[in-house]
Amino acid sequence: MTMLNMNSALHYASMGWKVFPLAQGSKVPREGSKGVHDATTDEQQINEWWSREPSANIGIATGKDSDLTVIDVDGDEGMKSFRQVMSQLPKEHTRVIKTPHGHHLYFRYNPSFHTGAGFMTGLDVRSDGGYVVAPPSLVSDTQYYVMPDRYLDPIAITVAPDVFLARSRNGTAPVALETEDPSWVSDLLAHGAVQGQRDQRAASLAGYFHSKGLPGDVIETIMTQFAENCTPPFDMRDLRKVIQSVSRYEVEDKGAVSDQIRQWITETNGTWWTTDELDNQFGIRTVQDKNNRRQILHRLKSEGFIEQHQTINKRFKHRVTQVEGMNYKQAKRGDVFDIRWPLGIEKYVNLYEGNVAVVAGSPNSGKTAMMLNLIHLNQNRIPTYYFCSEMGDSELADRLAFFEQEGMFMSDWDFGAISRAKDFADVIRPDCLNIIDFLELTQDIYLVNQYLTSISHAIGKGVAIVAVQKKIGADLGRGQEFSLEKPRLYLSMDQNKMRILKGKNWARKGYNPNGLSISYRIEDGYKFIPSPEGWIEPN
Repeated sequence: MTMLNMNSALHYASMGWKVFPLAQGSKVPREGSKGVHDATTDEQQINEWWSREPSANIGIATGKDSDLTVIDVDGDEGMKSFRQVMSQLPKEHTRVIKTPHGHHLYFRYNPSFHTGAGFMTGLDVRSDGGYVVAPPSLVSDTQYYVMPDRYLDPIAITVAPDVFLARSRNGTAPVALETEDPSWVSDLLAHGAVQGQRDQRAASLAGYFHSKGLPGDVIETIMTQFAENCTPPFDMRDLRKVIQSVSRYEVEDKGAVSDQIRQWITETNGTWWTTDELDNQFGIRTVQDKNNRRQILHRLKSEGFIEQHQTINKRFKHRVTQVEGMNYKQAKRGDVFDIRWPLGIEKYVNLYEGNVAVVAGSPNSGKTAMMLNLIHLNQNRIPTYYFCSEMGDSELADRLAFFEQEGMFMSDWDFGAISRAKDFADVIRPDCLNIIDFLELTQDIYLVNQYLTSISHAIGKGVAIVAVQKKIGADLGRGQEFSLEKPRLYLSMDQNKMRILKGKNWARKGYNPNGLSISYRIEDGYKFIPSPEGWIEPN
């Protein structure tokens, strides 16, 4: 992903969105930078930043300069709140980003919106003075990406919903202070502090806003006024260090909630659970309580006590660290997953329990014929499930009818057929042969390795064979080299020709199958007929 972040940053700049680098794997600016105040559309500067730190995350400055106002919808509670104001927003679709905890909705800049948190439960805004983390940045091992059907230009909001105009927000006041805020807060913001007192006063202010459950970027926006009013002005880099230092501490944990959460997680015995279940269990409702819960989970994750699901938002599980040793000395050698392939591929490459294979095929190369032949050859030997993203019941029945020439009638088929186009890891049948036809990749195709890894984690002692699309004449399928990392077998199919691009486990001792190719034709819509030459070694 080294060039991907730079290219993405340059793309955003070409759209007029000012960008700046964030720390790798983080939402915060790089150490020693001016953060959002560094944001630019200058290509030379962007090239310089990401050439120096290729894995730096991307920040997009919001507000007038980028012509962007972003609504941040945090989790299910945020979505419930957003549904209450949807009718007051334009009906046209706009750009939507999937974040680790929810969604970012991009709109054209509207000065009626102010950067802040908690306008409603789970609804924040980033506009003047703020910024958002942009795809393909990675935070907490989770990637930001554009939703496949929302790769659109931001649309304009003509009239802002009343809830975003309110000066008294749900627990926070990022631009205008709450009426209940103590007078010392407004005094410091209005007048700053003199040299010798700036650090202490900045820590007090940051601590106060942190106790209200505000995220660090919002605190920085509020305290910019304080920094500018200090004598002399307080350097923004020093201010950011104060905010980061204060934000390391949890908001007061009344009633030893963290201990109770830890005990509840232990009792889940390593099964997946959601933050909604956790919130319901402990009656967590307010923005401040949810911010506290988020910090507790972040600490437990840092400790290795819990892990976050790679693809499903807000899902966690307890990391059970008791280990089961591998008895490799007593293991039966050569105990491969006994799968049969068209064209005799099993004679050259072995698959074992838990392996993933990829079949990358160009249009009309026979991907689906390959998948249906795999079912035909293995269904009576291995429990087999077929996940189909394109065909309906009638079309699948017609394709299976081709096999009647083999004496295979509809009553003879014995496999599970499931209509599915995404999130295959959620429905994989463990310890079985899982055939996925096919893994659709439209936007953010670099996530293909993440999808394949999630599938491999779900198959247990089974095997998954995943079809992906590729261009005619190309070696690799969509996702390119990202699709090559996880599979133990990778086949590339063009019309009338197949090649083994990757065969990790050689079936014949001393014989390397990588690069082998074979020509074939498909007869009667299903039957693979190899050329007389058979498999040919690369030159």
